[in-house]
Amino acid sequence: MKYSIHNESKVKELLKENGFPEFRYKQIANAIYKNYIKDFHEMGTIPKKMREMLDENFSFETLSVDTLVTSADGQTTKLLFKTSKGEFIEAVIMRHKSGRNTLCISCQVGCPMACTFCATWKLGLLRNLEASEIIEQVYFACDLLNSEWDFLRNIVYMGMGEPFLNYDNLKTSIEFITHQDKIAIANRRVTVSTCGIVPGINKFTNDFPQTSLAISLHAPNDEVRSSIMPVDHTYPVKKLMESLDNYTDKTNKRIFYEYIMINWVNDHIKLADELGQLLEGKLAHVNFIPYNAWEGTSSDGYTTTPRFIIEKFQKILTKYWVVSTIRHTMWDDIDAACGQLANKKEGESLSLKEEK
Repeated sequence: MKYSIHNESKVKELLKENGFPEFRYKQIANAIYKNYIKDFHEMGTIPKKMREMLDENFSFETLSVDTLVTSADGQTTKLLFKTSKGEFIEAVIMRHKSGRNTLCISCQVGCPMACTFCATWKLGLLRNLEASEIIEQVYFACDLLNSEWDFLRNIVYMGMGEPFLNYDNLKTSIEFITHQDKIAIANRRVTVSTCGIVPGINKFTNDFPQTSLAISLHAPNDEVRSSIMPVDHTYPVKKLMESLDNYTDKTNKRIFYEYIMINWVNDHIKLADELGQLLEGKLAHVNFIPYNAWEGTSSDGYTTTPRFIIEKFQKILTKYWVVSTIRHTMWDDIDAACGQLANKKEGESLSLKEEK
């Protein structure tokens, strides 16, 4: 079996074993990540023997694109990847009208967090993705945008899975993606989203003080939050906020708080005041996200909060000087909106298909 060419340690290991100097890896990386060369034999800056050795031991693609679908407005492209083990993961390219391009990537095959409003948890957790598999999602998006005479500006770890339950591979992938000799995305343009895994937040604070952090909060108290997010039983709001205060104290960076608005679940007006009191005086930015329907909506009884209620929430937060944004949902026509990533191809869930 061939290794991924994005597995830096394996490439360097093989180079060393065969007596090649260290600078050869930099030449390989330049060919792949700066010039988008995807054929070892076209790497003219390295010796023929090395090209043959790389071709024999490494592959550019351990993920294959099963489906690529773009939204009607052309702004969003959902990528359904098939792993070498036959599993499916998803990534989403978002082309914002401002001109910036953002990639939402996955870090696990499925997800174990069981948030009731999210389609991904229905898949369960099959395994953690390797760092090279995370990097490959980014490389593919960079290559695709490059073919459109465009480039990738931002990366968000907000796809399938909980990043802090795959911390070592998360760490390796961020270091790789932000390295100037490789993909070279600025640290401040990388955002990691977590359900609130406190030990992971603490590690992240020390390892990546320049990288942005987003929290799937979705409720300001344990009673409501634990009813939709089981993680709250282990890491309640008070414990979570302590770790986040430590993050802002050490990094002086604003935290993005995600709040999915679910009608009659977490959108009671009194919760807006609780949210304002919770975040008052903190470096915080709240993103209100209209709930996105998926195939479990009818059984769970979840519907989207009316716009005027969301606007009331936003207005109440201004009393506490908490900045907020109501996110515009523009990708639900291809099941690429927040909470909708569930390995769907042409409207059918591949996970459910496999269970039949």
